[in-house]
Amino acid sequence: MELVDVLNKQKEFTGEVTDKHKVPAGCYRLSVHIWIINDKGELLLQQRLSTAHKFPNAWSNTGGAVKAGESSIDGAIRELKEELGISVAKEELEFIASYKRPRDYADVWLLNKNIDINDIVMAENEVQAVKWTKKEEFEELLKNNKAVRSSYDYLKLYFDPKY
Repeated sequence: MELVDVLNKQKEFTGEVTDKHKVPAGCYRLSVHIWIINDKGELLLQQRLSTAHKFPNAWSNTGGAVKAGESSIDGAIRELKEELGISVAKEELEFIASYKRPRDYADVWLLNKNIDINDIVMAENEVQAVKWTKKEEFEELLKNNKAVRSSYDYLKLYFDPKY
């Protein structure tokens, strides 16, 4: 059981803690999405397990639930380490956006870093493959329902010079 803090409609902590799958109706938990981009402008994607409950075999960014007592940025750092074996300092992450979904608030973080795929240690219980991909290739994966949209729209807005 993974415990999370319960948030209200204003994204304020209520002081309650619950299982991440049992957040009371009308309340929320905090999640993080981390996009990793190298100097070539490529996105580091990870493929979810074929046995995953949600989005099996789909390509996505790194992310997950923020644990009880943990800050958003600390949750992002932990998720990077747990899922891909990537260690980062707080200063390396850039906050992009926060958005409300039906059951959680999702904070989007950006990591600009060149990472050798061979150095990645995939979490066996979550990730089955990783790859660097161009934005256009990821958009094609989305069109073909082979990727999770997650926070991609916010990342795209962040890099769109029209905004």
